[in-house]
Amino acid sequence: MEIKEQENSINLILQAIKNPKLRVVSACAPSTRVAMGEMFGMEVGQNLKGKLVTALKKIGFDDVFDLDFSADLTVMEEANEFAQRILNNQNLPHMTSCCPAWVKYVEKFYPEFVNNISTTKSPQQIFGAIIKTYYADMLKISPENIFVVCVMPCLAKRLERLKKGINVTNGLDVDAVLTVKELGTILKDKNIDFANLEDTEFDKTFGLGSGGGVIFGTSGGVLSSALRTLSAKFNVKDIKYLDYQINRGLDGIKEAEIKIGNRTLKVALASGLNNAKTILERIKSGEHFDFVEVMACAGGCVNGTGMPQYPNNDIRLEIVKKRAKGLFDSDLKNQIKGAHDNELIKNIYSNCFGEPNSEKAKQILHIKR
Repeated sequence: MEIKEQENSINLILQAIKNPKLRVVSACAPSTRVAMGEMFGMEVGQNLKGKLVTALKKIGFDDVFDLDFSADLTVMEEANEFAQRILNNQNLPHMTSCCPAWVKYVEKFYPEFVNNISTTKSPQQIFGAIIKTYYADMLKISPENIFVVCVMPCLAKRLERLKKGINVTNGLDVDAVLTVKELGTILKDKNIDFANLEDTEFDKTFGLGSGGGVIFGTSGGVLSSALRTLSAKFNVKDIKYLDYQINRGLDGIKEAEIKIGNRTLKVALASGLNNAKTILERIKSGEHFDFVEVMACAGGCVNGTGMPQYPNNDIRLEIVKKRAKGLFDSDLKNQIKGAHDNELIKNIYSNCFGEPNSEKAKQILHIKR
């Protein structure tokens, strides 16, 4: 089944690139750039985003954007959604919505918690939505003439784009998903020497993300990023970002009490669905949490099913740690630490949405349940 899906995705994308009527637009998830090199024998954990952009341009993509930008949009919406839940003491604990496998798990096995899941779309779906609306308007072309491809670490992302209530256009907001393994296959078939490609910057319109957007690829990254922006919303001036990064290591469950101003929030992250079940059962038993982040894959998206795989468990864990370190290092080097400080994010709110959780933002950036 996976081989058939791979062939279908690759063929669909290559056909779109050959179609002169289509503008083919892509975005790369943060985790993909620290794993792509493995397909070509390069050092694990290197952030190869510049080579990734060049490779996609050589294949024929018209635009290559940074999904970190969409992650920042997700943070802006989700942090403000969480703030409203705190102030109204409603639908707590707030639960993240970025991992489609986790969301499906709750819908099937714990439907009583569906309303706790954030309505904010994942970065993938936010990207597709803004490309088919905001970007289409900017270019003055029909959404039907834009073909959106997301380079992702996860096979479940293919199903997410089909979810009821997630698309804002008549068709699909995200037309196809390309995994790291599939992109590697395309590059090899086209004899593109990835290891020796020069670096190219992301296209500028959606080409800038914060350090908070980068760490979305790790377990705990969404939580850490949301806390950074939540701190700014509550006017906490002396934000120490590293204090909010409880996402180091591969422990299946992590908990912390985070002080933001005069508020103390009890937060938790679960890595792997067995650990998610443990947290959910504790909540059912009456234990209180304010914010819960779950990633279905151990370690987060850096261990996604669309990434290069390793049968030896000890080797796999070391690989996942190195990929995560690559993202943490990128966060530390990034001068923009939070989504709220990203000038491109400020621009899109100024030009399109007004403010987080506005009616227009809810229409485009949130799922309809």
